[in-house]
Amino acid sequence: MSSAAASNTKATVVSHFFPVGIRTTSTSTADCWETSLAAPRKDTWRCAVVNTIYDPCFSSPTQHNYVICDASPTGDVRGLKVTLAGALPVTTATSSDAQPWVLLLPDGVSCTFLTGATSVINNERVNYGCTNNATIVGLPTQGTVWTVKEVLDGQTQPVVTTVVHVWF
Repeated sequence: MSSAAASNTKATVVSHFFPVGIRTTSTSTADCWETSLAAPRKDTWRCAVVNTIYDPCFSSPTQHNYVICDASPTGDVRGLKVTLAGALPVTTATSSDAQPWVLLLPDGVSCTFLTGATSVINNERVNYGCTNNATIVGLPTQGTVWTVKEVLDGQTQPVVTTVVHVWF
């Protein structure tokens, strides 16, 4: 990215996401067994509901019997309310775990942290999958303007791209 392009770029917005409302209520229960891998925070969990794994599901200190899953800052901000099958586990999240969960790029593409096995490009893990089939390798470079290494669909080499908004 050229210095002229960088000087015309607005600062990256950094936000803490929590679902806004309930889209529907599940008749099934959630089995939450660990802290979210996608968004490791003290109020996020990796949960199974029937045969689907949701990561993250969100808990509230004022509501101990359910979690809200399947909400997104770049999609439907309302979530699926699911009653807990049992108590939530003890969180393993620490302040050093904080990686962004969702990234919004200047062209409107959103990228979400991938859990589980991915691939490696130039000795860096593919960490994010994007709505345009691109991937992001490594973690974002933080600053006034955040940047990522984006590998466009069909390409093998990353290009540096700015990030408009990040959500933790």
